[in-house]
Amino acid sequence: MKFFHLSDLHIGLKLMNRDLREDQEFILRQITELAVRENPDAIVMAGDIYDKAVPSAEAVEVFDHFIGNLTERLPDTVVMMISGNHDSASRVNCFRSVLSRQNLYMIGQPPRSEEEHMEKVILKDEYGKVNFYLLPFVKPSMVRNVFAAERKGLSAEGTRNQDPS
Repeated sequence: MKFFHLSDLHIGLKLMNRDLREDQEFILRQITELAVRENPDAIVMAGDIYDKAVPSAEAVEVFDHFIGNLTERLPDTVVMMISGNHDSASRVNCFRSVLSRQNLYMIGQPPRSEEEHMEKVILKDEYGKVNFYLLPFVKPSMVRNVFAAERKGLSAEGTRNQDPS
């Protein structure tokens, strides 16, 4: 299976008050051309899509144009992305269920309770299934409830944890 990996795009970044939009659009066009040339089964974007948790409308427009070009030129390629520490998890998570029906997985928030699970995307190639688990940037406070039983000294099965000493 072939996949194309990106991270830390930081769309919307300004450097010493210099707007980098033109430069970023140029680079994103080059990335699109490379992806089209390589024709991967999946494109994986590992966080820091934007440079700020609340990106400017211009930054969102640049990203939208980039994703639109990728999905138009590579309609059979699955696109998976997770939020990073610079992204707003809830904003990246927006429209998650709608987008996943179009082979576009944008996961902003990690599981926050024992009932929730990491997003798993299953792809297949000539060797069988390949599982992608999409876990975005996590702070301990974000997943505290997932590990509530363990904090109380219980294992996932509900039995008391044994002290190895």
